[in-house]
Amino acid sequence: MSPGEMLVGKIVSRKELDREVILALEEFGNFEFIDLTQQAKVGEVEKSRQEKTVYAAIERVQSLVDNLGLNPETEKGSPIAIEEEDLDEIISYVENVVHSVEPQLDSIEEKRDKIKVDLKRERNALRSASSLKILDIDVEMIGESEFTYTTVGIMPTSEIPEIRWNLQGLTGDTFSLSTTASKDGKSVCSVTVPIEQKETTQRVLRATGFDPLEVPEGFRGEPRIIAENAEDHIRDLELELEELKQQMEMIEREWSKKILAAREVLLAERNRIEAKQYLVYTENAIKVWGWVPGSTKDELREILENRLGSYFELSFERPDPEAHAAPTSLDNPDIMKPAQEVVTSYDTPSQHDVDPTKIVFLSFPIIFGLIFADLGQGFLILLIGLAAWWTRRKEMDVGDILGYLQTGSYGLITMGISAMVGGLLFGSVFGAETVIEPLWPVFTHYIDGEPNPYRSTHMLKLSIEIGAIHIMLGILLDMYNRFRHGEYRAAVTSFSYLWAYYGFVNLLFGVSYNNVSAWFSGTGTMNLWIPFLGIGYGVGDNGVYPNFPLSPMNFLLLSFIVPFVLMLVTSLPGGMESMVHSMESAIGMISHTVSYARIFALNTVHVILSGVFISLLPAIIEIPIPPLTFFGIEIVPEYFIHEGHHVAPHIPLLGALVGTFIVGLLEGLLAFMHTLRLHYVEWFSKFYHGGGSPFTPFSFERKHTVSTLSSVNQQ
Repeated sequence: MSPGEMLVGKIVSRKELDREVILALEEFGNFEFIDLTQQAKVGEVEKSRQEKTVYAAIERVQSLVDNLGLNPETEKGSPIAIEEEDLDEIISYVENVVHSVEPQLDSIEEKRDKIKVDLKRERNALRSASSLKILDIDVEMIGESEFTYTTVGIMPTSEIPEIRWNLQGLTGDTFSLSTTASKDGKSVCSVTVPIEQKETTQRVLRATGFDPLEVPEGFRGEPRIIAENAEDHIRDLELELEELKQQMEMIEREWSKKILAAREVLLAERNRIEAKQYLVYTENAIKVWGWVPGSTKDELREILENRLGSYFELSFERPDPEAHAAPTSLDNPDIMKPAQEVVTSYDTPSQHDVDPTKIVFLSFPIIFGLIFADLGQGFLILLIGLAAWWTRRKEMDVGDILGYLQTGSYGLITMGISAMVGGLLFGSVFGAETVIEPLWPVFTHYIDGEPNPYRSTHMLKLSIEIGAIHIMLGILLDMYNRFRHGEYRAAVTSFSYLWAYYGFVNLLFGVSYNNVSAWFSGTGTMNLWIPFLGIGYGVGDNGVYPNFPLSPMNFLLLSFIVPFVLMLVTSLPGGMESMVHSMESAIGMISHTVSYARIFALNTVHVILSGVFISLLPAIIEIPIPPLTFFGIEIVPEYFIHEGHHVAPHIPLLGALVGTFIVGLLEGLLAFMHTLRLHYVEWFSKFYHGGGSPFTPFSFERKHTVSTLSSVNQQ
């Protein structure tokens, strides 16, 4: 329940073994460097010639990756084994790949650029020739002659009258304007004016959206012949481009794995080079400090022995909180990672906190399932979670948005199962209440054929009881954490708060929730609240809660007033801040408990919205559901008595589909957000502080390579 213990690992070794030390720490994968360079007052370590070569090689290899369109995250294949003991071996491997591929790609790129220029030229010629063909004008007519200037272009048809009027004013009718309608509201125009009006005419044409045709240099003759020749050249050039594309694909098939492997070993080497900044060098030795999870210290020693033999010293110390703030290492199973993300999204727990991940793993889907209680819609969430888990297991790239589903696949699975259980308990399938009987009888839909009028009351009580248990669990965690850290006075304060809160809940359910004056009765006895057993039986002396031989007044004094006073007294030595915290706790005792009524409210909204589509839309097709009994428990009855009629179990298809699509999206998101809020605001405020820094160990994740490292002992 607590973050893992963190130790400061101190390593000293020979200066010439600095690379082996870093390789050992990379293999270990659980060592976060502590920056000693400021304390030791040493400058930045100068990079060697080989290390500078690594940075230059990264750029060249990345260029190959970009030119071939490779995606390092999605490309698959067997990893390539590469010897990484000697940096020269890495550079030699990379140079072999670069020198084999780079000249081929450069040649293809050069040819492709030339073809693109030629294609642009030919397409311009085709466009111009096609327009000239429409006007029946030879290429030789365009441009300047001794007395005239002629231009051809495309312009909006609506601007032609304005052009004609402007040309009349400029030339006094000494012009020629020929137009032919084209498409998209455009026309092909030919304008001839006296040579002395050339510049003025060009300005007028530009102002009205005239787009002059460019006739490439060297094109002469009839437009028809020019167009035919251009089409032939375009086809030839496109074939050449296709051939170059095939050559690129051949290079990709042959070299993609080696290129990605080269990129990966270079990035790994850059990671090691950057790690050297944390090493402190003396004349003959190096030293490095770092954070190590306490449970892994023996593993670190074993790896160092395998790589360095006896040429090192390793010691561990518990950190001084004033000198170093230890990072937080959370060690939870993979299935709980979504719950851990919920915790760390609020804030990273500090070493002084408890890690509530394992409880959130259970409480989050339970509360979500009560809000989004539907067997059919929960099954769809389960299917989405299973699909996301499968694509994640197969390492499929589904994009950034759907990638969140992959990350939270286990969470979707647990929430789907919980929603299905809620649907079974409350009898809802795709919003239809004519399919299954609720497994919890007090939540039956109908009593004698009429809607159950007490269902909402029972759901409200269930929501408050869930909240009370959740809040008490949070207070228990705070009390445990205080005892764990030796804060006994604060632990007594938490115990007093738990005692008072339990008394408050008992007064609500064991005496009365709507008549506070009954709490002050000095006669009679009261009853002890037992979670969930009293749902459907009211409060107080309901035949379920056991009798307790104290009057409500005495119980109020013993289990509410006394612990509340004790909580205030134990808060006094903590000063104003501690007193304010106690007062906030007292106020939150009521408001935070009532806040869990949102479970009832959102569940009711979900049922109503789903039912709206069922009742308003025609069924189109009614899917009959056969009777089902499981271990003597009737799940699907033979019929329902609804408004005096016998109704066979069925699902109205259209209403179920539309309701699931709309309600499933909106209510699913709403249920998730409010479940998140209940944890962050109502629950975390009881025990969780955050303010920690995540443990970020020195490591490198590989996809395309396998490192074959030797050790000093083997050399």
